[in-house]
Amino acid sequence: MITSPDNEKLKMVRKLRLKKHREATGLFVTEGEDLMRTGLESGRIPKALLVHPDSGLEGEQVEPELLDRASGLGSGTRVIGIWPIEWASEASQTCVFLDGLSDPGNVGTILRTVDALLDATVVLGPGTADPFSPGAVRASMGSVFTQPFLKGGLDATPEPRIAMVAEGGARPAPHSSPVTLCLGSEREGISAPVLKNCSTSWTIPLRAAGPESLNVAAAAAIACERLSSPSSGQESS
Repeated sequence: MITSPDNEKLKMVRKLRLKKHREATGLFVTEGEDLMRTGLESGRIPKALLVHPDSGLEGEQVEPELLDRASGLGSGTRVIGIWPIEWASEASQTCVFLDGLSDPGNVGTILRTVDALLDATVVLGPGTADPFSPGAVRASMGSVFTQPFLKGGLDATPEPRIAMVAEGGARPAPHSSPVTLCLGSEREGISAPVLKNCSTSWTIPLRAAGPESLNVAAAAAIACERLSSPSSGQESS
């Protein structure tokens, strides 16, 4: 059992909260049994599994107080996993391009949404939050293991490209592959260079008495449902 706060694996867990250490080591951290189970079931091999001694889980047992101190969750955890980062090697025929999304929770939620609705690749454009940060990993609910991200620019994605915009676009309609859905940050929206390379814009109509906009992850879910339902034979123009 690990009983020292100076244990190298515990120190690694703490370091991996920072992006620079994730990039330097090619590793990231998960907390909780659901994420651990998804990682193992997807065939990933952890570098370490640090477990509570009363959890009944396989792994290296850690003194409970030390496991809680290493955890980034306020409630503590029963297992912390250290995993290799894996990236997609190429884009699929359907892509979702993230253009400067700075919120890790949105990045993880969009990955989970794409994993649930599409056979697609999520492409991380410049300025997008690290998908292996703790917040993004938790929001992905395990899709970080089953739906690898691709790092790349817009040129790595297929045409035609559809831009999600706050106003002025067409109502989302069924569309078949190949296609790339482009999402921008909630504050700035899609950047001008990306918008210039999109042949179509979609806007989700909102009721007059409601809020002015949707969370980008919610908008992504609506748009992804359209991309997953091309059977009507209609395509956006």
